[in-house]
Amino acid sequence: MKRALIGSALVVIACWANSLLAADKPNVIVILIDDMGWADSSTYGSKYYQTPNMTRMAEEGMLFTDAYAASPLCSPTRASIMTGQYPARLRMTVAVTPKSVAEPKALLPAKGKYTGDLQSKSFLPLKAYTLAEALKDEGYQTAHIGKWHLTPGNDDRFSAQYHGFDYVIGGGHLPGPPNYYSPYDRGKPGTGIPNLEPGPEGEYLNKRLAEESIRWMESVKGSGRPFYLNLWHYAVHTPIIPKEDLMPKYRELRDPESDQRCPEMATMIESMDNSVGILLDWLDRPENRELKENTLIVLTSDNGGVTHKAIDGNTITSNRPLRGGKANTYEGGFRVPWIALWPGKIDAATTCTIPVQTTDLYPTILEVTGASPKSGQVVDGQSIVPLLEGRPMEHQPIFTDFPHVFGAMCAPSSAVRVGDWKLIRFHHAGMNAASDAFELFNLKKDPYESIELSRYYPEKVQELDRLIEAHLKSTDALLPIANKDFKGNPMKRRSSPKRAPNRPETLRLEESEIQTDRSGSHRIQLIDQDGRKRDTHAYVLEGADRVEIENEEDGSVLVKWGSPEGKRPAKLLFGWKGGSTTMEVNDWTIPASELTIKEKTDISKDN
Repeated sequence: MKRALIGSALVVIACWANSLLAADKPNVIVILIDDMGWADSSTYGSKYYQTPNMTRMAEEGMLFTDAYAASPLCSPTRASIMTGQYPARLRMTVAVTPKSVAEPKALLPAKGKYTGDLQSKSFLPLKAYTLAEALKDEGYQTAHIGKWHLTPGNDDRFSAQYHGFDYVIGGGHLPGPPNYYSPYDRGKPGTGIPNLEPGPEGEYLNKRLAEESIRWMESVKGSGRPFYLNLWHYAVHTPIIPKEDLMPKYRELRDPESDQRCPEMATMIESMDNSVGILLDWLDRPENRELKENTLIVLTSDNGGVTHKAIDGNTITSNRPLRGGKANTYEGGFRVPWIALWPGKIDAATTCTIPVQTTDLYPTILEVTGASPKSGQVVDGQSIVPLLEGRPMEHQPIFTDFPHVFGAMCAPSSAVRVGDWKLIRFHHAGMNAASDAFELFNLKKDPYESIELSRYYPEKVQELDRLIEAHLKSTDALLPIANKDFKGNPMKRRSSPKRAPNRPETLRLEESEIQTDRSGSHRIQLIDQDGRKRDTHAYVLEGADRVEIENEEDGSVLVKWGSPEGKRPAKLLFGWKGGSTTMEVNDWTIPASELTIKEKTDISKDN
């Protein structure tokens, strides 16, 4: 698909005259997918999952390559969409569970642990001026259909109907549906989805929610008032209940050697995509032409794909080429799909490479609808109307916080992305619990987050960490408590060799220095402690003007260099980009191996 790129090399799209602000009050549809990772669609490059309707949306609108959820878990991201605020400010930094509380606090560290855990808020406060309330005050009709998960299970006072929505299906505490098949319950009265009557036998939830959305839009479209609809899918959250008629297809397509190889998940993703198609088909009816032209649709996900669970030995999904997954601050944890569609206002088949985040939805939607926040209200997100219009825009830093203890899956951390640079601060995880640990990555040169650069760019670490510190202070973030009596090294391996048997213990190059008096090339791969070759990614630290690298699909790197005569040595770094399970990829980054290419010395020439 040919696309105009929005980024540092901007192709200006001729849509200045089509100002989004010049439109009549637009209808707004927010389609939120649950647990769908950045790589979980053919639209974003998956060779297994098929999502033709997401691709259809992208062909009609704008696809964002570097979009982020506000959190690597669902409830915090959902709260950020509804308020435009960072989860840290809301004190909701993990999914709502029975352990969540009304007034969170930091817990003292357990004996033998370098840091304590945090509590998280159990509900979205009623005092929050939600997106639905702001639009309702502007004359909008509002509906929420699907998952909410911003209220505790024993208290219905914080459900969607109390946060500005006129019409609600679902909208309660359920993290996932009791069942994806009708009657959508656990076989007992009162265990189903609120306000959703059972359908015919064999009916699947994704299709039903799309049909309910259409039924509501049909009921309000002739009222003369605009509407705002949340179609917030439960899919593809657990329970993993496949759409049975699609299972033969994905069993046949399955490659047992691929990272994405779970047919059950593939059927759920296609079913979700089909529901998007049902919605688009309705909007494409001739009688709905004007309605579609005045409707902004945004599709995104609440966090990265699940990599810590498996079915029959098949990991539910893989976020590769990104590292990590749900509940983690590596890219796979919170970089997500994001597509915006608005015919005549957003040019078709365009791509945006500027990083954006779910906190941006609130101010963006307020701006295009003419709604306003309340006086004195804090909005952390940034309107991305210029990007939607095809105009250049410098986005503020992208922050995310996951300050919780989830064992080998993660370490309590905060992260910031500015341009191509990303820094993760692991709280109290330095050489002792009184200091922090840092991992620095250049995402443009190393999207795998395989080469940790903090020792090579200490000034960049300090620069970005100052941003993290300011963010934590401005949001009054709740932070974990260090264990001052901890005597060990917090940075020791978090996962055991038994749980991560394919993770290397050590890595090295066959040679750390190449001395030569002429140009040349060499294919290079990292070697582990047993002498096995491992998937490798390279980064040119010094000498980029005379060294070229080609990172190959087979896990090797082809290094080419010009004559080093009379020039400073070139230095390259090599990191491990392998691993598929959570325990393999979410542990501390294995230090990079260095290679120097330098002019042959006189001694070596004599030899």
